[in-house]
Amino acid sequence: MEKVIPDVEEITIEGFKEAFKRIIELKERCGITAILNNPPDLFERAKSYGTRFRNGSWGWASNIWHRSAAGSVVVERDEDLLPEYKLLMLRVLEHILAQGPLIQVDGILGKPGTKAEMRCRLYCDPQFPDIAYRWSQICFPGDPESEPDVELFCIPHYLGNPFIPGTNVMLRVLRFPHHNYSIVTCSSYQGEVKKGFLSHWIYHVYKRGGTGEHASLKEFTLKTVDGRKRKIVMCVWGLTGTGKSTHGLYVFDKENIHLYVKRFGINPLDYVHDQKIKNDDIVAIFKDRVIGSERGSWTKTEGIDKTQVAIWRAANSPRALHENTEFGPDGNPSFKGELFQYFGMLNRNARSVFFLQDTGYFNGDVASSGPLNVAVFLSPGYFSDYAWVKINDIAFAAKVLADGRTIGHPAQSKEVAGLIRFVSRYCLPFTMGVKPTAHVVRFYEFLKEREESGDPMEVYQLNTTGRIGAKYRWVKKTVEGEELEVPEPIFELTPDGVRKPVGGTAPTIEETELFLLQAMRGAVEYKPHPIWGEKVLVPVKVEGISKKRLRELDPFTYRSIDEMRRLLKAQIRLSKIYLNKQCPGLPDFIYNAMDF
Repeated sequence: MEKVIPDVEEITIEGFKEAFKRIIELKERCGITAILNNPPDLFERAKSYGTRFRNGSWGWASNIWHRSAAGSVVVERDEDLLPEYKLLMLRVLEHILAQGPLIQVDGILGKPGTKAEMRCRLYCDPQFPDIAYRWSQICFPGDPESEPDVELFCIPHYLGNPFIPGTNVMLRVLRFPHHNYSIVTCSSYQGEVKKGFLSHWIYHVYKRGGTGEHASLKEFTLKTVDGRKRKIVMCVWGLTGTGKSTHGLYVFDKENIHLYVKRFGINPLDYVHDQKIKNDDIVAIFKDRVIGSERGSWTKTEGIDKTQVAIWRAANSPRALHENTEFGPDGNPSFKGELFQYFGMLNRNARSVFFLQDTGYFNGDVASSGPLNVAVFLSPGYFSDYAWVKINDIAFAAKVLADGRTIGHPAQSKEVAGLIRFVSRYCLPFTMGVKPTAHVVRFYEFLKEREESGDPMEVYQLNTTGRIGAKYRWVKKTVEGEELEVPEPIFELTPDGVRKPVGGTAPTIEETELFLLQAMRGAVEYKPHPIWGEKVLVPVKVEGISKKRLRELDPFTYRSIDEMRRLLKAQIRLSKIYLNKQCPGLPDFIYNAMDF
């Protein structure tokens, strides 16, 4: 019998795909089924080990309950293909040769027929049909007869995976942006396949003149304070667990307006109509419009309730496909996070694949009707952040995006939960092919063109999962080889080990939604930031929110001006250290935009 797998030292990036083809050809010549080409019975196969909830929906459990970002490596050239990477590639080929027929699923990311369209092909281990089926329900249907733009090999088994050289982290995922494929191993978490393809799509979008962003997309029409109708095309950026889905999929509806009438004396439906959800996760931003990546959504459902109308409806649909989602006393999916646990902590990353149609606010089109005109960055913090600010300087806005400052959540990894992080563009693990810098500069160019046209984009920064006025202490740390004195929040641990910051306050979902509504209507009065001046505007009057509450959401209520200067200087210095590594070559006018 011929040898179809090369010796480990002979493996190359392109050679892996050639060896895969030889394996398929050999099996077929010998009368062995090598590929199950888009089989129609994937759902039935997956049901044999799934959980059927009483409402008719189904759920599955993964072996790892978050992405393996630390175990993922991007390889652009054969010269960068280390022996450990070759070993994992060899083990994948050996497994494919010995394993039964791989499941092939063809799909499309990006609205079909647009410049964002990317043809995808998944090859999945046959022991995990739920992964293949759930992904098929997120993407647009593909054509098995068409050549794919990108391929992904998903082998969730442990294959004797080596460690990434110089670390104690197991190598699980290999991505090859310039050779148009990725390999996922050792994890049955749905996010590895979804984000694996989307990482390629972000690069695909860049090559077509856009920028791929980790943001949601929705549209609606507002009645402004002067009685005009204003069409809003809004994207909400944020890392997993910071409220991107909460606010990106938020709609005003009869199920939640009573909260606004009671708390604020305002009925948002007096001002908002024609609400349309377009996308939950990754979008392509072009000059003329925004295009969503998927027809479905894979959304974190931890803690949702009926007031988050769109997510609640879709997640409770009998068509929803759940992952690591617990059941309640009635046998239906429960999103309370009080039963399932992961490493001794109550689960905080329940997920659901659902159809956007089931939100009740989807018109079948994932593309916007016009260009982006409102950008919302979720950059939660503990020390110097207001609840909400308006960014009034485009270089400053680009710096906010470049920084990707956030607070860690267990959905990112259990180790970073509660910690302050800088994750460039809120998208660092999914950016490849070009550096994050290229996307930031292109987005800045979009902002500049809009500003020069006399129709500037509105930009807001929100503190969602952070605190205003949290307690902290100064500590000395070495960051990327540089010794710094930085603020560190004081935490207390909940009974199940979750870090919770001590002190301070945070805006509610409804307060934040009301602020955004009133800001876009023109019903907010601002003053210049006490330190950054006109670059950043802070609210002093928000129709419906008391002055007392605005004072509570103002960090200067808790800190002196000198203390705030010190905190901001530490934040800026820390951000630049991470930018040097994550976003190299950023133009000085963006890199230094926050300096004072």
